[in-house]
Amino acid sequence: MGTIIPRKTARGETRYRAQIQVTRNGERLRSESKTFGRRALAKEWVRRREAELEQGEGLERHPSAEMTLGEGIRIYLEAVGDNFGRSKNAQLAAIAERPVAERRLIDLTTRDFIEYVHWRRAQPPTPSHPRGVGPSTLNGDLINLRLVMRYLQHAQGLPISASVVSDAIDALRMNRVVGKSSQRERRPLADELRVLDDYLYRRWSNGRMSIPLWHLMWLAIYSGRREEEMTRLPRRLLDREHSVYAIEGGIKNPAGRKPIRVEARMPPGGWVVVDQILRDFPGQAGMLLEYNPRSASAAWARACKMHDIVDLRFHDLRHEALSRLGEDGYTVPQIQQVSLHESWDSLRRYVNMPARRGERVEFTPRH
Repeated sequence: MGTIIPRKTARGETRYRAQIQVTRNGERLRSESKTFGRRALAKEWVRRREAELEQGEGLERHPSAEMTLGEGIRIYLEAVGDNFGRSKNAQLAAIAERPVAERRLIDLTTRDFIEYVHWRRAQPPTPSHPRGVGPSTLNGDLINLRLVMRYLQHAQGLPISASVVSDAIDALRMNRVVGKSSQRERRPLADELRVLDDYLYRRWSNGRMSIPLWHLMWLAIYSGRREEEMTRLPRRLLDREHSVYAIEGGIKNPAGRKPIRVEARMPPGGWVVVDQILRDFPGQAGMLLEYNPRSASAAWARACKMHDIVDLRFHDLRHEALSRLGEDGYTVPQIQQVSLHESWDSLRRYVNMPARRGERVEFTPRH
């Protein structure tokens, strides 16, 4: 009934995962696991739990035994979804509609999650994944599913274990089927920026584009703000005297977005863009720019496609902004005041960057 699986940690240490499964009449009633630093401790835990379960302790059928993975995901999103960003919630909501979500939670095994990954890889390309689903996307799916399993195990008391997902991640990473995303280095070329600058301004000024994408592009290039964050910049909190502005509702964070107001520093070039926005959209109240971030993202993709600009995401403008700061001699603490990264390590690649890579196009105000 019990098994012990040795595993190597990232530091090269060996840990022992003890796992117990209880099945009656072909139906799994319980699955438990615990990790130890010594095999002897793992064996003792297995022996003790097997004895307890043999006497019937903890073997009563859980009231949620029929819960499917899809139902579990929805419970998780309802309970803690507000603590995370839109992309993670959308990712989990999509998984809840896929075939694997029809499986009962207590029946899920490592093989189910491995087969899920191979199923996703076999799906035809989509507009969001024109080259198919990549290793980093699949890795993100599994990490989010592991969070769901842990939550349901500990917060809901379900007789399941997140180790079935962890083992799938280990096996798939070993074979390089899933993996962490590499750092993107894509920056808009000077010619690409000139084309987009001219096209987006003309489309907006002649009324053929209601989304202020021209203003957004340049604001992102100087502020380093994400597309969604630029919908939450109150005009009344633009503090030109101290070169700072506020973001309502917080910013994206690996530990979950905290819905609090934060302040960031605006580089000098950014205030030139802000002046342009205030001229084109006069008023003192509300947000600096009003738009739907999803519509803006779709309009950006169409503009790039129309001009044969390949693999340039709007988020790459954030990388462009921080690269420019590094080229201009900003230190890590100074860049952090602009980007609001919590970890300085992720900003070190921008410091002491080589001379500007070719021509750098700057914003030109239009009157």
